[in-house]
Amino acid sequence: MATSSYDAAVADARWVVFDLETTGLSVAEGARIVEIGALKLEGSRVTDHLFTLVDPEAPIPPAATAVHGLTDADVASQPKLAEAFPRFVDFAADGVLVAHNLPFDLSFVVAASRELALPPLANATVDLLGLARRLVPGLESYRLASLARAFDVSNPSPHRALGDVAVESQLLLAFAAAAGEGRTVRELVLLSRELPPEAAAAAEAVVALEWAAAAQETVAVIYRGREGETERDITPSRIKARKGVCYVAAYCHRSRARREFRLDRLALAPPEA
Repeated sequence: MATSSYDAAVADARWVVFDLETTGLSVAEGARIVEIGALKLEGSRVTDHLFTLVDPEAPIPPAATAVHGLTDADVASQPKLAEAFPRFVDFAADGVLVAHNLPFDLSFVVAASRELALPPLANATVDLLGLARRLVPGLESYRLASLARAFDVSNPSPHRALGDVAVESQLLLAFAAAAGEGRTVRELVLLSRELPPEAAAAAEAVVALEWAAAAQETVAVIYRGREGETERDITPSRIKARKGVCYVAAYCHRSRARREFRLDRLALAPPEA
């Protein structure tokens, strides 16, 4: 039976590859979802799908139409977010979420959940962009279209959710094979952040910090630094690796400054009773 457990073998995992088309590039600037596409894979087999246009209840700017081709007329009679997004939440509930340039999509998932007062998602997540950079070094471009060409994957409808998730699903399988046999979900989570699979940082903590970054939320952590072990609140912005060391870039509320924290010295603080 397929599972979303971090310790599951890649071949036994349940994956939800998804893509969102939007009215713009930034949630902070009011951009909204206009299309949701997702494929569910168990191992290498597609077992379910979800595709829907979404009425954003706001005009689609010409710049966005130039990218995905969707116009106000295309979405005028389509389900609104309140109907469409809960279907995605139900679809994704038991899977590892996979996307290309994951932070972009997560920001819209978090914004939609907040708008509809839904419980926040906390699925394990994998970023195909990070996997490509880690496993296929030296490419001139890591855009989805460039990766599709590099792996000879055709996309009949680029920049539309249906075409993009089809490509992303095939890339996921290719990257999983490139990572080698015997890999687990945990290892793919770390590799997709360009972190070594044997990194001391727990994959669960990496994912929790990534969701917090998408939500711009503050997280309580315990950090072992020069002052010994201290508890502090941080608002993470991104996770990165430099010279073999893993860091989370964040605003530290204790020092009132932006800092980088080594992930191998950081742990999520236990929830308050």
